[in-house]
Amino acid sequence: MWPNKTARSIRPIAVSSVIAILAYFDLSIACVAQEAAPNTQVNEIEEIIVTARRREESLWTVPGSVSAFSERQLRDLQATDMRQVQYAVPNFHFQRSDSSNAAVYLRGIGQNDSLPFVEPGVGVYIDDVYVARTQAAFLELFDVERVEVLRGPQGTLYGRNSPGGAVKLITRQPTDEFEAYAELGAGNLNAKIYNGRISGPLSSDGRWKGKISLSGVKRDGYSENPVLGGSDGDTNTLSFRSGLHFEPSDNLNFALRWEGKSERPNRSLTPIRKTPLTLFPDPVGDPFNPVTYLPTEEAFGSPYVVEGTANILADLTTHGASFKSTWWFKDDWYLESITAYRRLSWDFVLDADSTPLPVLDIPVYEDADQFSTELRVAYESDSGLSFTGGVFYFNDHDIVLAGFDDASASFEFGGLFFPIISIGVPSGGYGESDQRTRSIAAFADVTFPISDTTSVEIGARYTNDEKEVTRRGEFFFDPTLSLSLDRPPFLAGIGFPSENLQDKHDWNAVTPRAVLSHQPNDSLTLYASVSRGFKSGGFPGRAFAGSEFEPFDPETVWTFETGIKGRDPENRFTYSAAYFNNDYNDLQLNGFGQDPVTGQFVSLFTNAASAKIQGLEGVASYRPNDRFSIDASLGYLNAEYEEFETLVNGVLTDVSTRRLPNAPEWTGFLGVTYSHQLTPGIAGTFHFDVAYKGDHANESSDSPNLAVAAATYLNAFVSIAASDQSWEVRVGGTNLTDKARAAQSFNTAEFSGVETAFMGAPRLYDIRLLLRFE
Repeated sequence: MWPNKTARSIRPIAVSSVIAILAYFDLSIACVAQEAAPNTQVNEIEEIIVTARRREESLWTVPGSVSAFSERQLRDLQATDMRQVQYAVPNFHFQRSDSSNAAVYLRGIGQNDSLPFVEPGVGVYIDDVYVARTQAAFLELFDVERVEVLRGPQGTLYGRNSPGGAVKLITRQPTDEFEAYAELGAGNLNAKIYNGRISGPLSSDGRWKGKISLSGVKRDGYSENPVLGGSDGDTNTLSFRSGLHFEPSDNLNFALRWEGKSERPNRSLTPIRKTPLTLFPDPVGDPFNPVTYLPTEEAFGSPYVVEGTANILADLTTHGASFKSTWWFKDDWYLESITAYRRLSWDFVLDADSTPLPVLDIPVYEDADQFSTELRVAYESDSGLSFTGGVFYFNDHDIVLAGFDDASASFEFGGLFFPIISIGVPSGGYGESDQRTRSIAAFADVTFPISDTTSVEIGARYTNDEKEVTRRGEFFFDPTLSLSLDRPPFLAGIGFPSENLQDKHDWNAVTPRAVLSHQPNDSLTLYASVSRGFKSGGFPGRAFAGSEFEPFDPETVWTFETGIKGRDPENRFTYSAAYFNNDYNDLQLNGFGQDPVTGQFVSLFTNAASAKIQGLEGVASYRPNDRFSIDASLGYLNAEYEEFETLVNGVLTDVSTRRLPNAPEWTGFLGVTYSHQLTPGIAGTFHFDVAYKGDHANESSDSPNLAVAAATYLNAFVSIAASDQSWEVRVGGTNLTDKARAAQSFNTAEFSGVETAFMGAPRLYDIRLLLRFE
């Protein structure tokens, strides 16, 4: 719990720190700019129009915590995906973990399990379509108009599993005039980068417009593999986005979107060992001759060396299509519908122990289809009165076959190690989950003025989620058979079937929101809000026995927030600050252990905890003149479990002193961009940004071996471009100080005896040529 004394003292410290940083740059950079170019014009901050409340409004006046980034700002961050954006948003965590899984957290709320039985805690949306699977949520940032990050529960207007917040990617609209661009790049690790887009009218009257864009990246892996040779975790992606717009009349328009992505790397990403591991190289011929594998950094002196041999597959294919229609049937009223279909295929083999032997090799084969449709009616008037209401339907069918190879796993008895197959424990197993999710919701949100400067917003959403799950399993007792490498067919008589499991359950939730906002003038907004978020329950997706197949409950969070937003009259300086308090209940947490009776691997997924999370956030931008731009953010989190009990060595134990995953106490960001006219037709730009992320746990056991140390990250680029933006050459790099930090970790010490970590990218740099045509 955060004592009141601390709360009173930390708020002025955090806010004053941001103000002090900006004041320093206001004085020092303004003086430099005046010396260099005393007659330069004042540069206004770009105004971004967002749809955080499902209607268009200025970012500066939205009564809530929203960060938004235009296409230009994303390029300044060198953001090819959301990993670079995370550093510019306070209390935001967005990492790529095993394969393409997106581990997303906002204000300490999220989920990092990649299997589909558990829902994400932060909703990811592309063009207002919810992306259910975390593998498909790792979206590339090309052909993007803007990105919005909504912090805090989005239980009313974005109600699908968004207790922590929402990440919205809005792609570019087809343009009224012809335009095109091409981008080519090359970098370290044999990187090859290419992007392109063509957009424009398709009819002489301009009522038909279209676009198509492509993006591709190939890069060698950054982890060496001395066992197989070469590198692990290479990148080979190809993505496309297309759009078709038709406007038959001034008050009616239709938009069709189709996008997709293919990933075909040579090898999947393999974690490093953080602890020693004792295995049996030949559990059949010589079952009692163990070999100990040292931690990676101790054995090789580098965090970028792995010894996996099962990392042979990481194929991902996703497609999505949506159809949106908007009809203004009265001056202030419009009706909007969005219908979408998405499909995912994911085949993946993880060498989770990072050794040449099968102790915890995990094959996963998943196919998923989702369909959603939403119908909204909205009213907007000049008086400040607005209304949004509608219904939402979602249907998801997901089949995943996941297995494990553990022929070389061991157990300790009397100080000696023995192979687990010597006591009849299976050498491997398959588990298939066939899950169907059906969700319906109805929502309404109204904003009405109570004076010329003050308004009240009240909204609520009712959600009914139903899940039906069937699980079948099969165990294998042949240590020479590898599920990962040999891929034996499921339930073909080779192994021994386990208990068939089937169940159905539904959950209901009401998620209200109320906001009081006060705007004494056009430059200042004060607000206070209370809202509730909800994340659906489910069934454990690794269960093999009926005793493990009990449904887990939904997560819920109540959040109180108060904040301020402002700007100066010339739009040279903008700022926002917020305080929030989360009452977070029934946290869905995963862990891995060993059954104390059978010695077999078990997954521990339960509603293990409740927590209190409160914190502060500050964001500011400053443009002292037309050459400099400065952006800064600061986040503080005080996140503590109130209750948390789980199995430790087979015993139910109070572990409430652990830290919440991916909830560092401090995050900070400072970015500076300087532009200068080199010649009448050529301009130069230099940009650098510095980001800080405090030490934190990134898995639920909070193991000291897996804790992520605090780090400061430096990114920079320099470019020259034509004044008309027809061409640009840029040289840039990320993580220039080459910080080696884990993106995600697994603690399987109780079963296999090893703790592992997926490492984030090292220093990356490239040179790019951008051409624009109009």
